[in-house]
Amino acid sequence: MECNGACKNYRATNNTREVRRYEQGQKRCNRCEIYIKWEGLWCPCCGYLLRTKPRGTKLKRRLMLMKKAKQEF
Repeated sequence: MECNGACKNYRATNNTREVRRYEQGQKRCNRCEIYIKWEGLWCPCCGYLLRTKPRGTKLKRRLMLMKKAKQEF
């Protein structure tokens, strides 16, 4: 299924540099090539599985530490 443009309604904005996109709860659709603010695991327009974690090692480690810190409080 191709991108029909419905994901543009859910396009996420990156407001700060301190908090990364995945830490804000944003997800990435590789087919539509945008970050979206969506509660589900699948893209609302193309049905592609959304990426919920960063690919880089440094950012993965940072996200894991942020989640652990939230659980402790």
